[in-house]
Amino acid sequence: MEIYLQGKKISLKPRQAIGKGGEADVFKLNKTTAVKVFKQPNHPDYQGQPSEQQAARDRLTLHQQKLPHFPQGLPAEVITPQELVRDGGGQIVGYTMRLIGQSEPLLRFSNRRFRHQHQINNQGITEIFIQLHHLISQLHRQGVIIGDFNDLNVLIHQLQPYLIDADSCQFGQFLTPVFTARFIDSPAMRSRRIGTHTRSTLHHRCRLV
Repeated sequence: MEIYLQGKKISLKPRQAIGKGGEADVFKLNKTTAVKVFKQPNHPDYQGQPSEQQAARDRLTLHQQKLPHFPQGLPAEVITPQELVRDGGGQIVGYTMRLIGQSEPLLRFSNRRFRHQHQINNQGITEIFIQLHHLISQLHRQGVIIGDFNDLNVLIHQLQPYLIDADSCQFGQFLTPVFTARFIDSPAMRSRRIGTHTRSTLHHRCRLV
């Protein structure tokens, strides 16, 4: 795969891949930097799936406007876009971001055996969620809402939570249609029609209960 960073052509090799999601692939660029590349409509993962191919087109169209306007000055625990990545035609196809050290998704911390193996007690878990609460509150004060908030998009490094997939966040005119079904809302709100709502800190807390 070939991309352009600050006008310089870079070839990404399969061995550099460090992550894969439904919308993008992530590669290690160097010791401190990763690059997230959005899947094109012709990506093998979308073969024979017209709806996914169209979603990829729509996503790329949106990011031509959204990524250049991404908020600055967010907390360091939010892994935000650093440099925009383009294809040979100049279209934005991804971005570089800070590479977190050895980490685990928040999901792993729900496993008792994992916590025992890593000697993480209840106080440690409490501290993680207190820090996560502070992080969410800071984002809300800056007008940023977490779109796809789930236990795979929060990485834990030395008991410090980091938010990834920041490009799905909602800010300004850029609303987010992205969510994970398991975390769409608290049971008390599931009867409501899904639409455009201003989410609160309480809403985000409920999604991780």
